[in-house]
Amino acid sequence: MITKKAENRGLYRRAWQYTDSARAAWSKIIAQYKVNHPAGKILLPSYIGWSANEGSGIFDSVKESGLEFAFYELDARLEINFSHLKEQVSKDTNQLVLLVHYFGFTDSKYNEICEWLAENNIAFVEDCAHAWLTDLVGGSCGRRGSYAFYSLHKLLPVESGGVMVNNFPDSDVDRSVNPFFDLGYDLYKIYSIRRSNYIILCNLLKNIKGIDVVYKELQDGICPQTLPVIVENYDRSKLYHEMNEKGYGMVSLYHTMITQLTDSPFGAAADLSKRIINFPIHQDVSEGQLINMAQELNKILNA
Repeated sequence: MITKKAENRGLYRRAWQYTDSARAAWSKIIAQYKVNHPAGKILLPSYIGWSANEGSGIFDSVKESGLEFAFYELDARLEINFSHLKEQVSKDTNQLVLLVHYFGFTDSKYNEICEWLAENNIAFVEDCAHAWLTDLVGGSCGRRGSYAFYSLHKLLPVESGGVMVNNFPDSDVDRSVNPFFDLGYDLYKIYSIRRSNYIILCNLLKNIKGIDVVYKELQDGICPQTLPVIVENYDRSKLYHEMNEKGYGMVSLYHTMITQLTDSPFGAAADLSKRIINFPIHQDVSEGQLINMAQELNKILNA
């Protein structure tokens, strides 16, 4: 029998819970894991930043939990070394694995990695702080792990707010708990403008000497948070200040690694942290502003 309308309220449900921040959501997820694994361990990617003002959104929650932790290797493009991930997971199959979708992008082996983790019954969480429109609109991440979490202010003009998403909720989960953000925002439009701005700026940057775009191709379903580049032969901090002084809101995300990674064997990701800088491509930016920003960059790097 086929009913006239959908009636199964439990089908394809994801339980959303509002939190003060993505960090708070991640802390709640760790606390849930710790209930069943009081002596558990968390496996993290080898690219985790820290700042004097904000600390570390990823690592502070881990440190506060008191659980053991380890790292798996990323390369100079933030791609996961799948062999090393498998090696690290095999040491303790009860570990909680964190996959981070840096700057809104997914790993090229994302589906393969998720399938392997699921087949081996490894619990994993998706950090979609930068990538929640890649999840909600693009459908390209966030739905494979036990949990995902978002940071609202990374993509919307709001001051704070996070969301914890349980992808496989129990039937008795509180249905009244919902994320607290303005659903009046046209998320598809924001997603589309960010993608368009990314493509425009990529084309403007490709002939500028002295930088190398980290993600040269924008795959279907990806909503970029920023456009990251590697600064090749110029002081990254100097470029950051010069561009901001000219009125271009550059950011330097993950510019300093946490202490636990400063002397680690994962040199490629550590080196990237010293040379990466991020261009704004958000929904407020016009094509004309992107053109002017690229021209100013070229003046600085190739005067």
